[in-house]
Amino acid sequence: MADTKGRSLVSKDIFGPLMVELGHQYPNIVVCDTDLMRCFGTKGFMKEFPKRHINFGIAEQNCMAASAGMALCGKNVFSSSFANFATKRACDQVSISVCYNHANVKVCGLYAGLTAEKNGGTHIGVEDVAIMRSFPDMAVVEAADTYELEAITRYMAEYDGPVYFRQPKMYLRNVYDSVPSFELGRSVELKNGRDVTLIACGIATGIALDAADVLKENGIEARVINMPSIKPIDAEAIIKAAAQTGLIVTIENHSTVGGLGSAAAEVLAENGSDAKLIRMGIKDHFGVTASLAYQLKQNGLTKEIIAGEISSCLR
Repeated sequence: MADTKGRSLVSKDIFGPLMVELGHQYPNIVVCDTDLMRCFGTKGFMKEFPKRHINFGIAEQNCMAASAGMALCGKNVFSSSFANFATKRACDQVSISVCYNHANVKVCGLYAGLTAEKNGGTHIGVEDVAIMRSFPDMAVVEAADTYELEAITRYMAEYDGPVYFRQPKMYLRNVYDSVPSFELGRSVELKNGRDVTLIACGIATGIALDAADVLKENGIEARVINMPSIKPIDAEAIIKAAAQTGLIVTIENHSTVGGLGSAAAEVLAENGSDAKLIRMGIKDHFGVTASLAYQLKQNGLTKEIIAGEISSCLR
């Protein structure tokens, strides 16, 4: 899978070689796997730095606890598992070993949300953001495309502290033409509009842009904001958009319970906004064993369905 410029849309194709590059640049980087080197793209790092790579096998709790220990000894540890297992199976270790100790661990949740596809319903994690953003001291980030994935990875190589780094298996499209700047707590306005604001993260950002194009054909000007930093969130951008457009629509590859939509709702409520909020995502149920395209449609996350929902709301 690649975009029109030939850049891969598969996360591991970008992340893997980049980690080898960063491994040479930062000798304190350690990679911990749970037998998912193929999914994480870290076979190259394993070969290049065999003493700085540890495969824990299917033992997520042990992996996260040991990662915290290595971080407290001065290492910057990138630890991975499927998003569902990194955040639920190893929930206690991430909370107590990593966050409580402010350990410098980047918990990488792979195949996030519906992108786990045919790995099965048990592997589809749509509650992970809700869990991770509830932990004190834990930052939560998710890239809109492979360019931003690179930007976040480079940022994480220098950042000191716990981070949940959510990574899909693949992206539907790239939304940037080059590697953008990234910093925690900052959003990016990708498209200006006065009638409605679409706030999205991850693969949903591309869908939001496509939905905005559909809306434009119907005379509706949509603002699109990419929110790669879910915690800390860019509250100022949300409040400004709410005041200027009056309608906020959050779009996410995650449950509508506890994710980006909930974070936006908290910001709006705490600041007394009277803007209307629509949360679009997975509606309080588990994923199923099916293709990404099928699951996006079933959950109302296509550009046509999103544009139709917004058009109905604005009538």
